[in-house]
Amino acid sequence: MPAQGHVDPKGNPPRGAISPLVPVLVPLAVAAILVGVVISWLFPFAPQGGAAPPVRFADVTADAGINFVHDSGSREDEETPTTLAGAVAFLDYDNDGHPDLFFVSGTTWPWTPSAMGGPPTCALYHNNGDGRFTDMTREAGLDITMLGMGVAVGDYDGDGYPDIFIAGIGGNRLFHNQGNGTFVDVTDAAGVRGDDHIWSTGAVWIDIYGDGKLDLVVCNYARWARETGLRDAFMAEIAGPSYTAPAGFVSAFPTVYRNLGNGRFVDVSARTGLNLIDRQTGYPRAHPLAVAAVDANGDGRLDLLFTYQSGGDILFINQGDGTFRQWNPPAEERREGASAGLVGAGALSFSRQGQPVDRFGILRAAGLAMATNAHEGESSCRLRDKLGVALMDYDLDGRIDIVSGNGLAEPGLAHFEHGRVFRSEPSLLWNSGHGWIEAPSPRRESALGRPLVARGVAVADLTGTGNLDIVIAQNGGPPRLLRNEQRTHNSWLRVDLVGTHCQRDAGGARVEVHTPRGVLVQTMEPAMGYMAQSEKTLTFGLGGDDRVRKIVVRWPSGVRQEVQPPGINRRIVITEPK
Repeated sequence: MPAQGHVDPKGNPPRGAISPLVPVLVPLAVAAILVGVVISWLFPFAPQGGAAPPVRFADVTADAGINFVHDSGSREDEETPTTLAGAVAFLDYDNDGHPDLFFVSGTTWPWTPSAMGGPPTCALYHNNGDGRFTDMTREAGLDITMLGMGVAVGDYDGDGYPDIFIAGIGGNRLFHNQGNGTFVDVTDAAGVRGDDHIWSTGAVWIDIYGDGKLDLVVCNYARWARETGLRDAFMAEIAGPSYTAPAGFVSAFPTVYRNLGNGRFVDVSARTGLNLIDRQTGYPRAHPLAVAAVDANGDGRLDLLFTYQSGGDILFINQGDGTFRQWNPPAEERREGASAGLVGAGALSFSRQGQPVDRFGILRAAGLAMATNAHEGESSCRLRDKLGVALMDYDLDGRIDIVSGNGLAEPGLAHFEHGRVFRSEPSLLWNSGHGWIEAPSPRRESALGRPLVARGVAVADLTGTGNLDIVIAQNGGPPRLLRNEQRTHNSWLRVDLVGTHCQRDAGGARVEVHTPRGVLVQTMEPAMGYMAQSEKTLTFGLGGDDRVRKIVVRWPSGVRQEVQPPGINRRIVITEPK
């Protein structure tokens, strides 16, 4: 540094001398800094772009003690009638803070003799908290055999323990959690078995009437004539068994059960507005595969998003009086695939400034990206015809990523019969802030890319590290449990809600996590996908933020609650004020 007091030959003042402009410039500079700080706080910079982090998952299925195998009903002398099944759900059935696993099995079909050792059953695995699971199926009373399809978990009686509903072919089942590690079949007592001539697929628990009780919506794929048997319905297609849309079946309306609060339900399907008629056929809209709950308009009431085997998804807006209204997008937004792939509509982490800020806006953005090309230079994320999609913040950077099992519904039998490979490699689509890029998967470091017949895909933090792990259920094979081994070291916060005035699962509650760089928002909703349900705990990836200023919960009742978290990298439980 030049010595102070040096005189410039051109007559400038000595270096180090105070310029007469300083009294004017200093206040302006200070004001500019303060304004910049305020603006950066109100409108934080959202780091976007960059390279996708490598996908690092380890297959821990065997080490974790998971030995379940899905039975599709296929035998050496007879093919399986359908390859759509393969359901899985994460649930903490004993409230020990560790997500457990429940698998729905198929079985030998009615016209096929049972295999040696008896028919297969569903399976419940208890999370020991150390990376291993214990098979508790028989002890829990869930060793049941049925032609199972989808699964929905919810605390319908508000006792603090999650109950299990299984949708299937020829009748559904409801199991009440006793709170002591066991379940009891209450299907007939509750009145939710359904028609024994209906093929049900997905289901979801939501409070339709806003009375604090969970109601049940069941997605019915098809039905067959009472005069014929199930085998006759499948055999109606002379070419062979039907893997997707059987000719021996007709479409059916969804079933809606209202929770009466005394352990019983009543069928209110005809009064809900969900009975949609296809204008071209005059029959109910054909072959719905899944139904998910989303708060599309931010009013605290959960709406319903149905996904169909063919054609676009349909959103029904909750009117708050037990009825729904079909939502129609503006004419300029009606385009094929505009909401494609939304069967993976689980809990979404709202991204920071610069991306859609309303929940349904993010869903639609994801749907467009999955149906069409993303921005130039980014991969095409065509998931429209894939089964099994889940949403997760893989690297905890605050932006939602997509994991897809890439399961194929398979539109024709010839693909099977001529030996075409039916298995596909799952993939992770990383959110760059502009779209979704397929993340690289080093073969030596990740088990995600190994091919399988993927169906249900669900996510949960199995070990309490903040990293979300994945389970992928197969049709006719073992599941795959994948441990997340990403190494970004980003901070995180996990939030559970307990409703008191609203239903205990707090569906529709909005959670805001305020950090120094912005606000992250999620809505508490059943994290449903095709044949799957993820854990209910909300995981907020904080990226580089190392603290949380506050958490704001906006309950469906309208109550605003503000909480000061004790720190980050932990799970907290927030109870609605009484």
